[in-house]
Amino acid sequence: MKFHLSATIKLSKPASKEVISKEIENFNAQLTEKQVDARIEKWDVSENNLNIEIISGTKRRAHDILLNFRNILSKNLGKKYKIGVRKIDVSLYEVTFSLEKEPLQPVTIPFADLEIDGKNVRMILKDTSEEFLRKNYVDRMIKRVIEKVENQYYEGKKEFWKLIWKSEEKEPVWNKDPTEEMLKRGWLVQGPTKGKWFYRPQAAAIFRAMERIAIEEILKPLGFQEVIESHIVPFEIWLRTGHLEGMPGEIYYVCEPKTRDVKEWERFIDLVKITREVPEEELKKTVSVPRAGICYAQCPV
Repeated sequence: MKFHLSATIKLSKPASKEVISKEIENFNAQLTEKQVDARIEKWDVSENNLNIEIISGTKRRAHDILLNFRNILSKNLGKKYKIGVRKIDVSLYEVTFSLEKEPLQPVTIPFADLEIDGKNVRMILKDTSEEFLRKNYVDRMIKRVIEKVENQYYEGKKEFWKLIWKSEEKEPVWNKDPTEEMLKRGWLVQGPTKGKWFYRPQAAAIFRAMERIAIEEILKPLGFQEVIESHIVPFEIWLRTGHLEGMPGEIYYVCEPKTRDVKEWERFIDLVKITREVPEEELKKTVSVPRAGICYAQCPV
């Protein structure tokens, strides 16, 4: 894995080439002493701008080296010459790495262009901010490319499972699809939206019986106690559990009103009353970006 980064460090006022040369020389010497496979390869100063190129290997990413150098430079120039570091602009950042398998289909990723030749990947980022580097997006992007290629080899395959324990053989009392059978008998009715079902009395009785068995025979003996919580799940929870990245297409996204002021909703109400339809474009103006969701899956069995 190799990293090649071109950046401009904007200073609060000009610094001499002699001063910058010494700072870079000392910094590269520290990297060599620590056996870090990275260095500032090229540099030049133009007025308040310090342009540098950093090359690194796997041990330390070039953007980590850049941020480290920025901090050292800010400390040394500020203390000796009253020169501050205003910001960093990354004009070009190229990352090359290898895959274990060749992609079966084209691969794309946000924030970067990808050039893939066999198992070799060249990821090119342009006009990247300091904040982008500090949030460690680059490492996650590399990981995501590798992950997407790996997924291409597993999509469409049968579910993988590993047997942990097996009970004695039992004669099945039912060998049909229970959902299909209950639909035929009218015990279940498909709801108006995907994943939603109406449980008729027969299906509801079966569902509650299974629920009682689970609670009385398993959960309570294990010491669990019942709680009641909202069905609406904040994105922060799903970010931690992995649901938001693992099943974003299985979620109903919940939007809050931007305001509860009736006057702000007046046009929406007018359109509903007049047309007896949902004015979708008007609705978009009055609701916020979703920050929570509900899993739509409500499988009957």
